[in-house]
Amino acid sequence: MKRYFYITIHFSPEYEGTVFSQYEDDLYINTETGEIYRKRLLYDFGWGQENGFELIPQLSFKELIQLVERPMLQPQKKSWRQYTKEEIQQGDIWRNNLYGAVAVIMQDYVEELIDFLSAKIDTDYFSNPSIRDNFKCFSFDSEKTKAEGKIPGGVLTRSYEDIFKDYPQWEKISLKVINQVYV
Repeated sequence: MKRYFYITIHFSPEYEGTVFSQYEDDLYINTETGEIYRKRLLYDFGWGQENGFELIPQLSFKELIQLVERPMLQPQKKSWRQYTKEEIQQGDIWRNNLYGAVAVIMQDYVEELIDFLSAKIDTDYFSNPSIRDNFKCFSFDSEKTKAEGKIPGGVLTRSYEDIFKDYPQWEKISLKVINQVYV
């Protein structure tokens, strides 16, 4: 699985200086792969937007949605110690790609997301449990997100739910999306 994002959790690990060295302005070179990444704020897990790096060139909306749709393919084991180093690494890449994609969509592609969701409601799209779970990262309903023990994401102290309120077309589809995602 290709890595498109690096994202910290509780602002750790500090990738700058270990995985990345500054290349130019907000561009950094991955010292292991030679790929160029842009430093940017990404997902907010509840204590502020996390620092992160996004592979350049930026993925299109369609490519980002494909990352959100991708299921976690790790076998479920009883203890984290039973996972191989490769399985742990693949899980980390999947998680970084998922939360990075959600954050970039919410910062750069909200209108496209609403159009995408408008086309998916009243279909069987959200019948796939992996897709439903991954789309919950968008925190369409902060109360339901909190009730599931998760923290609603956000951008610059605004919840994703608040961002959606700025789009009149969201009002038309919001209840349908919420009812299909949080079943």
